[in-house]
Amino acid sequence: MTIIDAHTHAFLPEDLEVLSQRLTLLDDHLPADNPHKWQILDGGGTLEALAAIMERAGVDRYVLLPVSGKKDRVADLNRWAASAAVDDPRLIPFGLLHPQGQVAQDLELLLDLGLKGVKLHPFIQRFSLDDPASQQMLSLLEPSGLPVLLDTLFIEGLVRAKPHLDWVVKMFNFGGCEAAQIARAAKAHPGQKFIAAHGGSLYGWDHLDPLYDLDNVYFDLSYLMGLLEPPRLVQIIRRKGPERVIYGSDAPWREASAFRQWFEDLPLSPGEREQIASGTLLSLLGQA
Repeated sequence: MTIIDAHTHAFLPEDLEVLSQRLTLLDDHLPADNPHKWQILDGGGTLEALAAIMERAGVDRYVLLPVSGKKDRVADLNRWAASAAVDDPRLIPFGLLHPQGQVAQDLELLLDLGLKGVKLHPFIQRFSLDDPASQQMLSLLEPSGLPVLLDTLFIEGLVRAKPHLDWVVKMFNFGGCEAAQIARAAKAHPGQKFIAAHGGSLYGWDHLDPLYDLDNVYFDLSYLMGLLEPPRLVQIIRRKGPERVIYGSDAPWREASAFRQWFEDLPLSPGEREQIASGTLLSLLGQA
């Protein structure tokens, strides 16, 4: 079975240092085995570490998703992702955009670099899909045919799972990326393919109804190990349809080898497992 990890991360050294400091501030008090804890695992964080993690997990190919909340970092990180793919042919590079950035210029560079998709992180980038700037960005992006991977988050669910973050959310007025917002964007941009990470809506799995019947919305499985009981996850997969579900671990936020074993143990049929492991993504990228 070919397996493609469609949701992985690595960081530049200066970004990794800042990230480590913030993680210590936010979640250091949580035990290491708490599945809600934000922590970098497997000795990961760098490109070299990510390549080794994927090798150990027996992954055939993997998607690198650059992330930054700063609009002026977009071009540099997109060049970095493209360069990483030259160094490792297993790597499928996505780029990023920021709705408050120079979207048209950044998109032109992203396309020139041959990046295969776009990562958006409304929580970190501090925007809502409902913002006019976001809608304008999606209008520019839609004709490209590139899929958009959305980092999702249901804020009320996050605070229930991690009450200690309530003050952070309120103080900085953080917003999420929830199923109803994704559905509105998908209906407004029917030619745009969206991958809703973390099972459609992280901590918002009771609110997925608006997304199930939308053919241009896909779910990935990233980060879900330890958060959803397998029978419930299989219900979500089958309601959405395996042809709209994509394997992804969220390494190094999850241990890639353990995540793969968790996926192998899900009560799916061989056909469903193979479809999710690589078939859906390859079809989405036009490589099936």
